[in-house]
Amino acid sequence: MVCDGSHHQPTIDVCKELQKNTQIQLLWRDTNGGTSVARNDGFEAAKGEILVPLDADDILPKNSLSLILQTFEKHPDAGFVYGSYLKQYQAGVEGKIINPGKINLKSMLQAKPFTLSTNWKLLGTTPLRKSLWQSVGGYDCDFGIKDLHDVEFWMRAFASGCSYYQIPDVIYIWRKYLGNNSSKVTPLSWYRIAQKHFLIYQNLGLEYRAYELLLLGSKWLNQSGDIQIFSEQLRQFIFRGNFQLSTLIAFGVSPSLFRLIAKCASQRR
Repeated sequence: MVCDGSHHQPTIDVCKELQKNTQIQLLWRDTNGGTSVARNDGFEAAKGEILVPLDADDILPKNSLSLILQTFEKHPDAGFVYGSYLKQYQAGVEGKIINPGKINLKSMLQAKPFTLSTNWKLLGTTPLRKSLWQSVGGYDCDFGIKDLHDVEFWMRAFASGCSYYQIPDVIYIWRKYLGNNSSKVTPLSWYRIAQKHFLIYQNLGLEYRAYELLLLGSKWLNQSGDIQIFSEQLRQFIFRGNFQLSTLIAFGVSPSLFRLIAKCASQRR
């Protein structure tokens, strides 16, 4: 467990109480480094090979760890496993079970039908082998919560070619009502993803999608020079017939209207 330089006294008190348990190793960070730094520190200190990340707004059902262990034992080649999760919108309310279904990197990096949003599946609390975390270089500490740090990490994990398997059961509970991190995500978040991992998009035949995200980020920042450059790139894909509806929307929407739409979408998350 990692206390990431928190100054919140109730959090500190809980950590001190947990530290009395000899089965819990607690790391105290002097300064807050963000989620990526905290996870890297926790993963580095972990003595086991199977890692189950857990954020403050997540809890595990009673049978979760058993299901996870059984799946890794059944599939020794697995770099990670993923499962369904229970999404709770209010305390004391049952919530909704979300089953990600079959996943692959290409489908998750495409736009959702009739929208500009990316079809990414939630993979934050996803059990993985420590060796996978090490092989892809851990979390990028330049990417925080609003920078889609989980997406950035899992893109590299998928691109590494590792094997992965689905657990059909619920393996964690996301208490969405306890946090609002999703509202911090802006078009600049996906802009940074497309900048860093353009080659991944290109190798998947999604180069046009990377340019969509770069163009939208430029419109969010109101960078006229980049808007012109990325618009021209998208125009070439449109002429060749290699595009989706999201391409036309990204190409045609004005910077001012896009910023308004994006802000409204953020407030509804």
